[in-house]
Amino acid sequence: MVDLRAIPGDAELYFIRHGESEGNRDGIIQGRNPSRLTDNGRSQAREAGAWFTSKTLDLILTSPLARASETAHIIAVETGVTVVRPDENLTEIDTGIFSGLTFTQAERMHPEAWQVFQGESWEGVPQAERIAELLSRAGKVWGLLALLVGQGQRRVLCVTHSGFLQWIVRSTLGSRSWMPLFSSSGNCCVSHLRVANTARGDGYNGHLATWMMINSPIR
Repeated sequence: MVDLRAIPGDAELYFIRHGESEGNRDGIIQGRNPSRLTDNGRSQAREAGAWFTSKTLDLILTSPLARASETAHIIAVETGVTVVRPDENLTEIDTGIFSGLTFTQAERMHPEAWQVFQGESWEGVPQAERIAELLSRAGKVWGLLALLVGQGQRRVLCVTHSGFLQWIVRSTLGSRSWMPLFSSSGNCCVSHLRVANTARGDGYNGHLATWMMINSPIR
């Protein structure tokens, strides 16, 4: 379980899934396969940027995959953020032998793996990224965020993917299983963690970290 007490002081940390990609539109299991935003995805990213304008972001971190990077740069233009920093740890999970297939194709071509997938999610798919690695990557993201907050960048947005976003959240809850799944996040849905870790100087160290939103559509 990630210890959020490592994040110093107060912080507003946001995580967003990328806008609609060509693979999303076509019902493809993308994993780490390349896919760009659709026109609808770009529109979603602009709407997200408008929503984030009032958040006074200091920095945007992004998965280097094109669909996330493009989303991040659109949001940066809308918000006036000048620093967009790629981070490999925010990339999507490796979806193994299902990558590049539709769910219908995956069921037809890999019936045994498909049956296991129903109960174990990606942990049961050959060649897919395992939970131990996902937790390790999530821990590195939280470690970087703690470092950035300590440097004074207290309002950070991370642009990532629906699969990995599950583990950004799960790593703070002590979960070591895909099940139960969180409701699948829509394109440009936002998760928001508010941190208030306060040292008073009398030996008392207050700690509060609250998920304000998880996979919430922008309103």
